[in-house]
Amino acid sequence: MGSARPNLHPIMKLRHFLLIACLPVTAVFGEMRTYTSKDGQKTFRGELIEYESSTKKAKMRMARGKVLTFSINVLSKEDQKYVEEQGPIVQAKKALSIETKHYSKRTEKNKPAQGQWYFEKFDHNYIVTVENKRDEMLRDVTVEYTFFIERNRREYQNKIEKVSGSDTIDLVLSNGTETITTKSANLESWSDNPVMPAGGGGG
Repeated sequence: MGSARPNLHPIMKLRHFLLIACLPVTAVFGEMRTYTSKDGQKTFRGELIEYESSTKKAKMRMARGKVLTFSINVLSKEDQKYVEEQGPIVQAKKALSIETKHYSKRTEKNKPAQGQWYFEKFDHNYIVTVENKRDEMLRDVTVEYTFFIERNRREYQNKIEKVSGSDTIDLVLSNGTETITTKSANLESWSDNPVMPAGGGGG
């Protein structure tokens, strides 16, 4: 009988979330961005990894991997605003973690007669747990997810299907966890050959 185990490839990310202060979010975490100097004469590529609002100092990872700390006053006004908006969100991201657990449930299994194939039907999805390690609550945490599954129906063997969606958690308490359940992918697993008559005959 063919295997009923799916080929699942989860790809999940926190697309955006709002802090208690309702700060706007415009960047995807880990974004490598081009910054411009205050006088507009120089540019560089960097990823914001930390920002201290009291000192107005940013820590960035440069395109070649080197990490630098500097005052955002050397940046253009547009880039200064960007860093000030994204800094608290970068800090919050460090305190968030995501775990996924695969869930599978058989929904149907046939009892084939002679000449019929064995088949089973399954629902597959994921349970996603978001953990907030901060001492502050997080509101409106939106989780977007995508996973790929290999179909096993006789009419389209080995077809890869993408399942994607999103869900929002209204509130994640400080040092707390919340969970969501993704959409389900419905699969059918079939045997390679039909049931033969007793004694191995049949055509």
